[in-house]
Amino acid sequence: MTTPPATSNPWMFPKDYLRCHLVNRDPCIIISYGSPMAAPTQLCQHLAHRKVYFLLGNWWSLLDFGLLMQTKCVYSMLREQYPLHEFIFLTNAPDECRILERVGLPGYFCHHNAFLDERIFRPLPQVAKDLDAVYTARLSRFKRHLLARDIPSWGLLYYLLEENRPKQRAYLRHLQRLMPGMACPNHDPQTGQYRRLSAEEMCQAYNRARVGLCLSEAEGGNYAATEYLLCGLPVVSTKNQGGRDYFLDAENSRTIEPEGGAVARAVAELISLNLSPREIRLRALLKIREVRQDFIRLVGAILQREGCHENFADRFDSVFVHKMLTHPGTPEEFVAKHGLGPGQA
Repeated sequence: MTTPPATSNPWMFPKDYLRCHLVNRDPCIIISYGSPMAAPTQLCQHLAHRKVYFLLGNWWSLLDFGLLMQTKCVYSMLREQYPLHEFIFLTNAPDECRILERVGLPGYFCHHNAFLDERIFRPLPQVAKDLDAVYTARLSRFKRHLLARDIPSWGLLYYLLEENRPKQRAYLRHLQRLMPGMACPNHDPQTGQYRRLSAEEMCQAYNRARVGLCLSEAEGGNYAATEYLLCGLPVVSTKNQGGRDYFLDAENSRTIEPEGGAVARAVAELISLNLSPREIRLRALLKIREVRQDFIRLVGAILQREGCHENFADRFDSVFVHKMLTHPGTPEEFVAKHGLGPGQA
């Protein structure tokens, strides 16, 4: 097999965790995220005896040529090795569907931000607004943190990857030296030490700010972009590739050039407009509902194809979990938990 070309995608499948969720047991339908082929490369061998539909979400962009070619290579291999398995790639941007069609991969537009739990992310009127902006971004240079340098006060919500933490901490110190107006709301207020926030704590931190930031040039669908909206924050985004702009519009956001002054001016403008958090959230919820309905139609079509005539819409709420991800585990644990192994009909 030809070695796939290098890619800038940080979610490479060989090291990826199993991030998936069982949508339906019989016929077996599994949705997954991370790198698109991460779940199949781990699960197919354990499920070779049964028909499985893999709905493959992605945390990067399939417009990344390296990732696309790698994905195509693994897809072809698995299709040949596991003839009972089918794969549908869930995309975050219509452009991705067109590219997938060109290279012979089955795609379906289903933006992963539609699976954020709106009961977690919501406006909290009791939380004081003490920051002009907030930016959820890992400590990687592609996030372009320095574009926020002209904002008087803003919060960086970050997380540390397991590998090379000293390098990440050094980068954070670099940002703090250059941008004294940057706060780190996920630092422990007593010790100043890093702590990873829960989704509920992220909601609290978002509500301290007046505007949400999205500053990278390219990535995936970007959960934060819609988390901001669900919390009632307007968004300043640079022009980008990957699909995060799907939930943004002229009423709730500004899309600007990647320049520090432009970012600061857009933040100031949105603050001055004093937009209604309720209206911002409602506009996002309407688009979320549209995408979820499309997902329900996709699953319903699969069930019909397999001779199952139940109305999946009636059962969607019992299947839905935040981000459509259950807790990461091993493939063996996933198969055993859901009774999917040989002899567990």
